[in-house]
Order: sequence, then structure tokens, then C-alpha cells
Amino acid sequence: MEISGIILAGGKSSRMKFNKAFAEIGGRRIIDILVNKFRENFAETIIICNEPQLFSNLGVQVYTDLIPRLGPLSGIHAGLTYAGNDRAFVCGCDTPFVSMEIVEYLLSRLGDHDSAVTEIEGRLQPTAAVYSRRCLPLLTESLERGWLKLVRLFYEQLDAVVVNESELAAFGDVNELFFNINDVDDLEKAQAIAGRLLK
Repeated sequence: MEISGIILAGGKSSRMKFNKAFAEIGGRRIIDILVNKFRENFAETIIICNEPQLFSNLGVQVYTDLIPRLGPLSGIHAGLTYAGNDRAFVCGCDTPFVSMEIVEYLLSRLGDHDSAVTEIEGRLQPTAAVYSRRCLPLLTESLERGWLKLVRLFYEQLDAVVVNESELAAFGDVNELFFNINDVDDLEKAQAIAGRLLK
């Protein structure tokens, strides 16, 4: 796909004793699972993080926030700035089961909109979305003004297509495909899912 893949790995992983991007499921590190998926499907892969030295040996582009440590909004802003394509898929480093078929579907829904964003249980998922680079001026303004709530940005400023659970269900169990790993209990649950979803 002529699209950039952006992995956000700038979180503090406060509920884990180590960076969750390097947690292992199914015998592989989450970051390796995502990088392999992205390499196979996207024109380029970018990691946005606060500790680039941790990711320097993965063979992909690694950058830090341009406006540092202001959460996911800052990471998305940096990713779109560095991306070599007009469109990019953004996801967190803690979602190993994300489906590339869903990414293709989001891309098909994007059209001339700013973003195509998933919605799970009535909540928008800005870190599981496709973005156009035309979002950048709004993202920059939001960061400069301290408007850091991504959901507010979607509802009030971005021209976004919302893809809800009823559409996403065609690709599998939404709760598994968008399962994110935040703590040790989640890591244990992910091991069971890995047997079904990771090849």
C-alpha cells in the first residue's frame, strides 16, 4: 500500500516494569510483530518514541516528537511530518493483533477526508486510524495551544469518517483485533489470542 505506517512507542508503560513495546507474546516481541506487518504492507515504517536508542536496531526509521512529550497527539504530528506519503496509518505499540485488512478498509473510506478513525464501544480510537497529511496544520495548532485531547480534535475540527464496530466486525472479533496490552494481566490474555491471530 502506498501509505506510511506509524507506530507510536512514546508511552511511559507505567503499569509495566519495562517498555511494553518489548513485551513478548507468542515468543515474539510486540514491536517486532508490528514492524514485520508494516514492512510487508506499507511503503515505509516509522517509529515515534522518546528513547530512539531502544529501537535503532529494527531497520526502520525512528524519530522523536517535534513538540515533545505531549502525548499521542504529539506522536501523530511527528509521524505525519516525517512520513513520505500523503496518507498514514497510525497505531500504538501495544496493539499486536491489528489487521491489515482493516487498514485497507479504512484507506478505502478515507477519500478526501482528513481521517478515517475506528470507533470501539462508542469511543473513537485515534491511535487506530488512517490520516491524511492535510491534518498537519490543525495538529500543529492544537499542540501550540495546548489542546491535547485527540477526541475533541476529531469531533470539533477534523473532517473524519468514523468506522464503527458493525463495519469492523466483518474482519473478525473486534475486541481481539484491537486488544491493547497495558499490564501483566493483559499480557497473559494476549498469549491466548496470539495462538489464533499470529502466524
